[in-house]
Amino acid sequence: MPVIVADVACTEPGCPQRGVRGAGNVILRRTYGPDAIRFLNCRACKAQFSERRATPLFDLRLPKAKIFDVVRHLAEGIGERKTARLTGVARVTVNRIVKLVGKHAKAIHDALVKDLDVPEVQFDEMWSFVKKKTSTSPKRKRLPAR
Repeated sequence: MPVIVADVACTEPGCPQRGVRGAGNVILRRTYGPDAIRFLNCRACKAQFSERRATPLFDLRLPKAKIFDVVRHLAEGIGERKTARLTGVARVTVNRIVKLVGKHAKAIHDALVKDLDVPEVQFDEMWSFVKKKTSTSPKRKRLPAR
């Protein structure tokens, strides 16, 4: 008897049950990987897909906890190279996670933030020095030519 998965919906564009959770159409085929990721089958359209499909975690072979560690480091402002060293992940993988998570964050932002009526916008100033002022830097003594 197949195990029905109620917390996942079919993501196939042509499926009549697309986006409907708990309809009884998604069944478990098998699990794979260290996190026991579920590989699913839709009874309505016969599509087979991973539970990570249409998420930022899709096609990443790292455990979920490791991916979240990478994202936490990046959210704190730590650079890609340092994040790679601290988490034990390759720099190329960190870059790939940045692109995937960023793409999904942009899609969510664009879907949620639209048709806003903004009556007033305020800007804060940020001050910084790009280079030292010549009046505060010490003068260099010119050495005589040899």
